[in-house]
Amino acid sequence: MLISLPVRKDFLNFEIPDRNFLGMISSKEYPPIENLPSAIRDAIDSPIGCSPLRKLVKPGQKVVIVATDITRYACEEIILPILLNELNESGIPDKDITIVVATGTHRPNTMEECAKMYGEEVLRRVKVINHSPYDPSSLVYLGETPTSRIPVEVNKFVFEADFRITTGVIEPHLFAGYSGGIKSIAVGVAGVRTISATHNISMLDHPKTRLGVIEDNLFRKFLDEAACFLGVDFIINVVLDDYKRPIRIVAGHPQEAYCEGVNFAKKVYEVEVKEQSEIVIAIPKYPKDRDLYQATRAVNNVLFGPVPLVRKGGIIIIPALCEDGIGHEGYHIWMKSVKTPEEALEKAYREGFEPGEHKAFVLAKALNWAEIVMVGTKVPEFILRELLLEYRPTMEEALKYAFNKLGKDAKVWVIPNALVTIPVVKF
Repeated sequence: MLISLPVRKDFLNFEIPDRNFLGMISSKEYPPIENLPSAIRDAIDSPIGCSPLRKLVKPGQKVVIVATDITRYACEEIILPILLNELNESGIPDKDITIVVATGTHRPNTMEECAKMYGEEVLRRVKVINHSPYDPSSLVYLGETPTSRIPVEVNKFVFEADFRITTGVIEPHLFAGYSGGIKSIAVGVAGVRTISATHNISMLDHPKTRLGVIEDNLFRKFLDEAACFLGVDFIINVVLDDYKRPIRIVAGHPQEAYCEGVNFAKKVYEVEVKEQSEIVIAIPKYPKDRDLYQATRAVNNVLFGPVPLVRKGGIIIIPALCEDGIGHEGYHIWMKSVKTPEEALEKAYREGFEPGEHKAFVLAKALNWAEIVMVGTKVPEFILRELLLEYRPTMEEALKYAFNKLGKDAKVWVIPNALVTIPVVKF
């Protein structure tokens, strides 16, 4: 079986023997929106759960738009100009609008990246700033959430705004169930104390903090409580297909619009499969393949759904360029101190971790179930070894390694867009 999958502007080609190949696991196909600008304007004019935007904002208000960072794509090069024009027509001039990039603990966007993501017109018209979770002078402390007693610390520009809008993409998320909605406020523009308290063992290892699960999700409950401190007035979220084409736009009330978007996203991304396999080829699509931190999220949907897709002791193969490096030095430093997956997991439960280091805990859990082989990655091989990851330069060599280790009859699933496809194993 010759597999040919579009990756960036090229194709990833490799062969799998027919006797081993179980098939492709892809999200369900829906027709892409043909006239996206028109669909965006319609969503803003007829929002879910609230009045149209023009009736919500008032002249003289300071408006903040919280936008995604370089690790996500949310059609903002089309959404933001339309949104700015709508605000202008509602009496809000460009000088009263600020875009804050929801970086969380990720690196800041460069202005060149912002121009590419949002459009050069947007950068000419309004102020664009990166959130900084580590700078106390740019943060405001609002108190603790009532249920989990998590300190809520947020970006000062966002706090001081009179009206807050978030853009984003609704896709599977390991802790929040699905990304989007208020997550960009409660985490994306939160301070390091808040992010630390939400990315710890007690939260991340809780049985109700689950991939694809919204109801009774402990992490989601924090997001809701944190947003109550600040308030989000309007959201615009997209659901994308495997080719990053928008198939649904939701806008309006931060919870009602989000829930409608999630209900649709579940129909797209959650896919029933008939059996587990010994090998899974999980491909993180651009821009998630830019760094190792994001690319290794491909294991999340393979392992942390209702039932792991790969059998215990199996191998997950992840082809990813990772030209931006490892993505966060913290989890690398943390992992360098251990020699085995068992030791990593034991250390995580014993010592915990700082923001960004939670990736080490996720990797430790994954590596205690299956081996991870990176393919074609620009991260030096010795660093991959320090992270307890295997490396092979090509897919052919990775598959040869896997079959030699697991046997010539090992079965293989291929997931062309592993970060948004949730395999639901039905025996």
